[in-house]
Amino acid sequence: MIRSDTRELHERALIVDLHCDVLLTTTLLRWNWAKRHRPNPFWTAPLMGHVDIPRLKDGNVGCMALGIVTNPLAGRRGPVKIDRMLDRMHRKLDEHADELELATTAQAIRGARERGRIACFGGLEGAHGLVGSLGRLPHYRERGLRYVGFSHFSKNEACAPMVGWGQDPAAPLSDYGRDLVDECNRLQLVIDVAHVNRAGVFEICERTKHPVICSHTGCSALFGGPRNLDDEQLRAIADTGGVIGVIFVSPFIGPGGIQAVVNHLTHIRDTVGPEHTAIGSDWEGFNLFSRDLDGPDKLPLLTQALLDRSWSDDEVLGALGHNFLRVLAEVAG
Repeated sequence: MIRSDTRELHERALIVDLHCDVLLTTTLLRWNWAKRHRPNPFWTAPLMGHVDIPRLKDGNVGCMALGIVTNPLAGRRGPVKIDRMLDRMHRKLDEHADELELATTAQAIRGARERGRIACFGGLEGAHGLVGSLGRLPHYRERGLRYVGFSHFSKNEACAPMVGWGQDPAAPLSDYGRDLVDECNRLQLVIDVAHVNRAGVFEICERTKHPVICSHTGCSALFGGPRNLDDEQLRAIADTGGVIGVIFVSPFIGPGGIQAVVNHLTHIRDTVGPEHTAIGSDWEGFNLFSRDLDGPDKLPLLTQALLDRSWSDDEVLGALGHNFLRVLAEVAG
């Protein structure tokens, strides 16, 4: 049962999910965003079936970063694949124009909220789709790409991943990777270090002139998953002024459902400060979620769990989205 104080605070929040893969579901299953789908009936709600517009509204989600994912085996067709994913994003925004809106600045996201719409923008998951070029980044930016993830599950022209093909924790950025940092800074694109190897995280954070994010991860101090960041990496991101989005995937953060998410958020708060906390669900991303956090309609339970853990109202609002809006305002206005 959600308490009245929780409900009031949750309704005040402008909630930003830093990583949602619903475009993948759309690609594979022709997912109907307007239909209220039944919760995934299987134990741990595997793979997909987590997000639709009615449940986003139930959870008071104000903004989604939509994962722009391309197959690393696409080779030189990577840039075409990015455009196709952006095409798919725009078709969905047009199809649901009364409820969704493209917004790539903090001001635009707040404006969408005032108009009663859910703001959306694209987040590239892995620089492999850029095939070693910087030339199309301005084009993707104009089409609604707002952050650039340097890695996914394979080595690319910019860097090595933290896990996957070509993983190497000590590999530095390539010259192209360093140029990509500079070009993202110039174009006011947010840099995302999710999936990036350990050395790459430090090098990106040292080189960038703007705050960086890690859109979806956990803390290795709490759970030794291969996708998680250690405290030194948390500090490096925080030193840029950035935020760390806690993922909701059970195999990455450990058992406990919402309480595990709260544990990771609290560790980030206590290690580097509440202003560096954020959330990145990874819903629809072919992962496993606890039943108490298997869709956006369950987000009020997260708000209540944070309050029960003695988080202040401002700290909760920050973690749910306001901290990222501050980062976005610093990078892109």
